[in-house]
Amino acid sequence: MFKKMSSFRLSRGFTTIELLVTVTVLAVLAAVATPSFTPLIERWQVRQVSEELQSTLYFARSEALKRGGGITILRNSSTDNCTISDTDTSAWNCGWVVFVDKNSNGTRDSGDEVLQQIAPPSHVKVKLTSIDSSTGQDNGSLSKPVQIDRWGQLTSNSTSFFAFRLTPSGNSNAEASASTLCVTGSGRIKRLSSSTVACT
Repeated sequence: MFKKMSSFRLSRGFTTIELLVTVTVLAVLAAVATPSFTPLIERWQVRQVSEELQSTLYFARSEALKRGGGITILRNSSTDNCTISDTDTSAWNCGWVVFVDKNSNGTRDSGDEVLQQIAPPSHVKVKLTSIDSSTGQDNGSLSKPVQIDRWGQLTSNSTSFFAFRLTPSGNSNAEASASTLCVTGSGRIKRLSSSTVACT
């Protein structure tokens, strides 16, 4: 009786060789599968930032209509967790803030009420550019914040047609996982699955 029980216990386990073979096979499969997941992860990250930015634009416009204008969306400059070139004033990589701009000067002064603060996007570059209304193509980088008046009209540097170009960090604008938010002055937002395509 004792011999039968002990042989039963031994037959339930794995040998060291079986365990090593299983771990090796799993490691090889993981190494093969990882590169194919990279574009999927990048697409998800860009989409998440795009949706967050779109939500911010809708929120800011809603607040402007409710408060009679004076709402500004301002990009954050370099922070402890994020660094961008000081010369690249069109980069929104360090997040952004929505606030009540009492004197409509586009600057967050002391006493201006902060309505929303967005942290730096993870592994995504965001660039603000003006759009040529006749061609839909980029017409130069925008360094000014987005301001919304009492009628819900959005402008940046007196331009009422602009776009946010989003790309995975370290990749070109032609990357398949890149995206664009085309924004008109009236608040219409169109999301495109490229960061080079024309806003039409």
